[in-house]
Amino acid sequence: MLRRHTWLFIVLILALITRGYQLQARFLYSHDNDLASWIVKDIVVDRHLRLIGQLTSSPGIFIGPLFYYLLIPFYLAARMDPVGSLAFSLLVGLATVTSIYWVLNMLFRRPTGSIAALLYSVSFAVSQSEREVVPTTPVFFWSVWFFYAVSRLYSGHKSALYILAVLFALVWHLNLALILLVPVIFPGIFIHRRSYRIRDLILSLVVFVILSAPLLLFEYRHGFIQSRSLVSSLATIGTKSGKVTQKFSRVALYAARNSTAIFFPRADGASLSVYLLPALCLIVIALLALKKVIPSFTPLIIFAWISLYLLFFAAHPIILSEYYLNGLNILWITSVALFLSFLSRLPKTRLLTAIILGLYLGYHLNVFLTSPINKSGYLEKKALVQAIALDSRLHGYPCVAVSYMTNPGYELGYRYFFYLAGLHVNQPKSGSPVYTVVFPHPRANRLDNTFGALGLIMPDYSKYSASEVKTSCSGDNANLTDPMFGFTK
Repeated sequence: MLRRHTWLFIVLILALITRGYQLQARFLYSHDNDLASWIVKDIVVDRHLRLIGQLTSSPGIFIGPLFYYLLIPFYLAARMDPVGSLAFSLLVGLATVTSIYWVLNMLFRRPTGSIAALLYSVSFAVSQSEREVVPTTPVFFWSVWFFYAVSRLYSGHKSALYILAVLFALVWHLNLALILLVPVIFPGIFIHRRSYRIRDLILSLVVFVILSAPLLLFEYRHGFIQSRSLVSSLATIGTKSGKVTQKFSRVALYAARNSTAIFFPRADGASLSVYLLPALCLIVIALLALKKVIPSFTPLIIFAWISLYLLFFAAHPIILSEYYLNGLNILWITSVALFLSFLSRLPKTRLLTAIILGLYLGYHLNVFLTSPINKSGYLEKKALVQAIALDSRLHGYPCVAVSYMTNPGYELGYRYFFYLAGLHVNQPKSGSPVYTVVFPHPRANRLDNTFGALGLIMPDYSKYSASEVKTSCSGDNANLTDPMFGFTK
C-alpha cells in the first residue's frame, strides 16, 4: 500500500514546501486576520459563545462561526498568538491535496487524481491563496467533495445526498456563493428518480437542518435578520446598470483570469489570451465525454456549475471579487488533469505528458522561490507594535495614541497586536503620546525606525508632561472599546 501511494507522499511534500516555506515571512496579516483574532479572543478570553462570525460584504449577512471555533486550538497552542492559525491553513491545504488525489482517482481512471494533486499542490496561485487564514480558505476543500458527491449522485448513489446535505450546511460558514450550486444536484435526482423514496429526501433534509442549527437559532433570536437581508439582496438582481453583455463579459473575464492564473500566474490578465485555457478545458471535457473516456454526465455537471456562477454574478449588483469564483478552480484542474491522464495512457504521448508535468513543476517552483515577499505583514506589524510598547514603557507612558500615514485600509491589522502587547491605545485627539505608522516609507520626511516596508515615527517627547499624559489615559482603552469594521459583539 505504501508503494501504491508513493506519489501522494511526494505531492504532499511539494504542497508542504509551497505552503510552509517562509511561513511567517509570507503571512500578510491584514484586517481579516486581525478580525479573526478578535473573534477568537471574544470567544476564548471574553467567554462569548458566538453564533455568527464577521459581517460579509452583503449588508446584514454574516459568515458562520465554525471557522473561528476551528482556529481556537491553534491559537491556544501558540499562546493566543495569531501565528498559530497558519497551521490551520496548512492542514487544510494538505487535506485538499489528499482529497483531490483520492476523489479524482475514484471517479476517473488513474492517474487523473495523481496528476491533479500535483497540479494543485505546486500551483503558485493556489498555494499562495491557501496561505491566507480566512473563512474562504476551505472553499477548495469543499468544492472537491461537492464534485465527488454530485458525480456519485449522477451515477445513482443515493448516499451522496447525505454528503451534499453536510456540504450545504457548511456553506454559511465558508462562502454563500456556494449555495448557487444547489440546482446542479436536481438533474442527478431526476435521472434516477425511480430509485428514490420520500424517506431518502426527508432524511437528507433532516441532516441539513440539524447541522444548520446555529444559523436557525441565530435567525430566530434576531428576527430573521439575515434571511430578510438575503431576500433584499436577491431582489436587486437585474437592477445593475449597464448592458447585460457588459456584465457577463466582466464576470467571464474574472473567471478566465482565475483559471489561467492557476497554471500561468505571470500571464497578462488583461489580454484575450486568458480565455484560451478555460475554452480549451471545456472543449477537452466535451471531447472526452464523446469518446466515452469520462461519464457523459461530467460535462453537464461542469457546464451547469460554471453557468450558474456566470449568470448569477452577471445579474447581481454585488461588487465582484475574484475569490467569489474560487469554487470553479477544481473544474479547471480536473479538466487539465483528465486531458493529461488521457495522453499518459497513449504510448506515443506518454513521454510528452511527463515533460509537460516536469516543466509545470519547474515553472511554478521557480515562480514561488523568486516571488517577492511583502514586508508589511505579520512579522513587521508585530515588531512595530513591540517597539511602540517598549518605547512607551521606557518613557513611563501608561497609554499611547497611534496615527497612520497611509492609504485608507492599510491602517487596519494592528489592533490585536496592541492587545497582545498589553497596550492602552487611544485616538490621536486624546492628547496621549502619538506614535505614527508610515506605509510606504516615502510618505514621511523622516522615520525613526523601520520594520520592513513599515516605518515608525516616535512622539515629540517634549510635548507631553506626566500629568497631561496621565489625564489622557484616564478613560477607556479605545483599542478595546472602539468599533471594529466587520465585528459584531
